Amino acid sequence: MNSSRSYLVNAMIDWIVDNGCTPHVVLDTSCEGVVAPTEYANDDRLVLNVSGTAVRNFKLDADGLEFDARFNGESRHVSCPTGAIVGIFARENGEGMAFEVQSEEGSTSNDNALDDSEPPKLPSHLRLVKD
Repeated sequence: MNSSRSYLVNAMIDWIVDNGCTPHVVLDTSCEGVVAPTEYANDDRLVLNVSGTAVRNFKLDADGLEFDARFNGESRHVSCPTGAIVGIFARENGEGMAFEVQSEEGSTSNDNALDDSEPPKLPSHLRLVKD
């Protein structure tokens, strides 16, 4: 299955904007394929305003995130694989969602090797209720 990250981030951006807030994404600049102004990053995390008034040519799909923005008056192109997006939140209230760093193959950084022959067993959410 394709990663759901780009769908979730797009939905969160819509939700944040619909509520009159400013969407910000958080990128992990240490991920391979990130092209961004890393001089503005703290501890390999770069927070970017992706509102319609702050960026141009915005594109987010399964392949990654891409847009043009101005940083300190200089026009820069930003692009990264979807797995480098580690968060999306509203600037005004901090509401949002965080993600684990994802490798290029699509697995998260702390995935364990699982046997593909059968899905992992989950505990039942059902309980026996007696009168």
